[in-house]
Amino acid sequence: MTKENSVLGRVLAVSREAYSAIARGDEELNQVALLDALSAALSHYGSEKKPLAKCVRQLKSEIKRAGKGFYDRVKPQFSMLVPVPEFDADRAAEHIPAIIYGNDRICAKLVSGETDKARSMADAMRSYPGFLYGEFEALTPGQFYDLVFGYYPKL
Repeated sequence: MTKENSVLGRVLAVSREAYSAIARGDEELNQVALLDALSAALSHYGSEKKPLAKCVRQLKSEIKRAGKGFYDRVKPQFSMLVPVPEFDADRAAEHIPAIIYGNDRICAKLVSGETDKARSMADAMRSYPGFLYGEFEALTPGQFYDLVFGYYPKL
């Protein structure tokens, strides 16, 4: 696994924790700043100019600013001692725009004060990294996308 793919796996693991914290309603966490930082980092995956692996220090400082308690929980994910779950990096790369879209939709709900809807959306997004790690092998990407994002218009 390349360093870039390893960092992507770690960012996905941190994303799962972020969605869980938002779904729980973690009040001490600047949720919008955290999702923006994760989206910004993910957007650098595969970039020749500034690859994701070069954004780790900045991402860690953004996470720390968003919430020290949350940073303490996810700090081990950035350690080389913690193994990255096996995943298909090419498949994950295809889903990065959808993850960023989901983050943007959650941020929009948080900014507009629709906290319950944002928490519900974060609860659905929490399973996205697991899907990319292969935990939902029975579902096609289209089926999973419909499952996660299909009810957003109903909110």
